[in-house]
Amino acid sequence: MANKTVNSKKGGFALAPITLSAPVKATDGFTNLVETPADEASTKPRGQKGSGNAPTKKREQKKQAATNLTATPTKSAETDDSKSSEPAKTGESPEKKANRANEFSLSESELLRILDADSLDEIYELSDVLRASSLKLYATLVRLADERGRARAKNHELMSKAGIKGIATLYKQERWLMDLKLLEKKAKPGPHDGSSYVVHKLESLPLPAEIYEKFDKYLSNLK
Repeated sequence: MANKTVNSKKGGFALAPITLSAPVKATDGFTNLVETPADEASTKPRGQKGSGNAPTKKREQKKQAATNLTATPTKSAETDDSKSSEPAKTGESPEKKANRANEFSLSESELLRILDADSLDEIYELSDVLRASSLKLYATLVRLADERGRARAKNHELMSKAGIKGIATLYKQERWLMDLKLLEKKAKPGPHDGSSYVVHKLESLPLPAEIYEKFDKYLSNLK
């Protein structure tokens, strides 16, 4: 601070020059002196509280959160999209159909055991497989079945078409066809003793090709 020299006279006395070597100290209104550094007062702006970056960071965080919500689809939306993209499921799956086909088919060893034969060479006539009235019954059911092998008939109607005279014979031949896995039966309760059937193709059995040919010829000769 610059030195200040006073050369005025007062009351006939000369005033000595006063040199101020320390900063001026202000009072707090009483007798206590309060020292205020000049650099601190000049560098800190008035009315500023805390860090000025806090409001800016909060705004950036809110903006980022809004962007994330817009860019990222919700879980329910993703689920709906995945469901809509899946192909519609109709009917049985190929795997289920294959399992069902395997369930209603016989291996060569099982077939030979049922037919009481040692090899397929012993099987060359239709009667070796479809014995007695089972041939007529099976042919009748094949003709009654739709493209999926489903058929429905009452006992007396089925007996009349297959040329079977007794109900015991009908049940016996049905049992033989079911043992060969050529027939599935579900009885329908009612006064007429009707039944629903699923008829499997003769080709599902591991038989010689000539047996299939003879059965097709037998079907074509039926009226």
